[in-house]
Amino acid sequence: MTGGVTPPGPSGTALVGAAVIAAVLVVSRALARRSRVPRPVFLLVAGAAVSFLPGMPTIRLDPQVVFLGFLPPLVYHAGFLTSPRELRANAVPIGLGALGLVLVTTFAVAGAVFGAVPTVGWDAAFILGAIVAPTDPVAASAVLNRLGAPASIVTILEGESLVNDGIALSLLTIGIAGLTSTITVPGGMADFARVALGGTAFGLAVGWLAARMRRYVHEASSDLIVSLVLPFIAYLPADALGLSGVLSALVAGLIAGQQGTSRLAPSGRISVVEFWRVLAFLLESVLFVLVGLQLRSVAAATASYPLHDVVLVATLSVVSVIGVRLCWWLAVPTLRVRPEGRFVDTGGVPWQERVALGWSGLRGAISLAAALSIPIGAGNHAAAKRGLLVLAAFCVIAVTLLGQATTLPFLLRRLNLVGDETEQHQRMLAERRLAEAALHELDRIGDEDEVAESELAALRELYEQRLGRIHAELNEDEPSLPEQTMAMVQHRLLATQHQVLRALHQEGAISFAVMRDLSRRLDLEQASLEP
Repeated sequence: MTGGVTPPGPSGTALVGAAVIAAVLVVSRALARRSRVPRPVFLLVAGAAVSFLPGMPTIRLDPQVVFLGFLPPLVYHAGFLTSPRELRANAVPIGLGALGLVLVTTFAVAGAVFGAVPTVGWDAAFILGAIVAPTDPVAASAVLNRLGAPASIVTILEGESLVNDGIALSLLTIGIAGLTSTITVPGGMADFARVALGGTAFGLAVGWLAARMRRYVHEASSDLIVSLVLPFIAYLPADALGLSGVLSALVAGLIAGQQGTSRLAPSGRISVVEFWRVLAFLLESVLFVLVGLQLRSVAAATASYPLHDVVLVATLSVVSVIGVRLCWWLAVPTLRVRPEGRFVDTGGVPWQERVALGWSGLRGAISLAAALSIPIGAGNHAAAKRGLLVLAAFCVIAVTLLGQATTLPFLLRRLNLVGDETEQHQRMLAERRLAEAALHELDRIGDEDEVAESELAALRELYEQRLGRIHAELNEDEPSLPEQTMAMVQHRLLATQHQVLRALHQEGAISFAVMRDLSRRLDLEQASLEP
């Protein structure tokens, strides 16, 4: 009998992997909150470090699981949160970045890698270019919003990222098909048009039908089930027809977001929005950790390639991605539609904003999902080639997140692109109109004599206080002492009610369900007092 540790079986490996992922998520989130380093960086680094621990089982992920389990809900959620009106208003700069820049980046990375290391092959180099071409605005948008950068930069960045995901993944689909068949340039262009336009049309049809059906859904749980199924209804049939399932799910999300959730009760809207926010956060976080956990096996798979080739492929990928984007936004005019009659004005976005856009090309969850979805193929050479592509994508994501995201605040300050309070001013104007409308409606209710004025006094006082605070902030004055005192009193009253609730539960006077529901109501009330 030989001693030693028995390797865990499939169920044991899954349990260990789930526990590791959960631990990495919690620790990385805590570290990210205490530093200015983006959370995905901690997830990548922590996952990679854990993968090299002695005895850590190798966690392998089926490529189809990534495409079918992660991409549909992620792109659907991104589309749901996007305003078609803002996309139309910035259609030219977004279109230039989403289509032109993605194509240029894909071919630039492919050409550089294939030219330097021909053994990689043009098909694999093209796949790598398509993987690292799409941007992820999450970390960049967080920095831009925190520093008060112009809203136009955030709009263009998020719109570009939304569209370029579908374009890049359509190119990836064609590249993967090229692994098993020969594709000519005209044939590739025709396939791209068919995949992209067909997926868009299919998504429009699914979104239109779903919008008609959801008019009759007024219960939050049912609407949540529909919203969960809809991305896969848009993705799976389109993918089976050889179309872009990603673009289909994206367009369906845009239509669903345009329809909104106003037909639901307020509590139902809160439930649906919070569920999708948490789901998207978990899916993106798990993707980052999974790539980190696979780094050991990926590095081992590239052993058949010389070390200098591996370093060269990773370096060229990083330099091409960053350099091409900077050159694109600086050299290619960012056009806009003119109302005077001309189609375009080559003045476009100011050069400072174009520099910021060029430096905001971070890569993230979509590139991760695309890298993990590469089919392994047969033979050691195929596994080595896949490992090389995943490793190069890992390096691009890590460098852009760690290098660009952390230096973006410094760049924005040097370009004098911080402190833009346009969005905050718009928010305060909207809140003022809402408070004025509420007071006007209270006057109408009082005039109808259906409710006694004494019963309306508390509500009138609440909205008058809110309106006074808004007027003070619009005038750039500090809130008056009575308003600060009133807010402090309200917070103390709510804190006292929380204590009483917990005491009642400990005494056995109320059930946990009652305590939870009432505590949520108090939390919502307290959240409404926060700025």
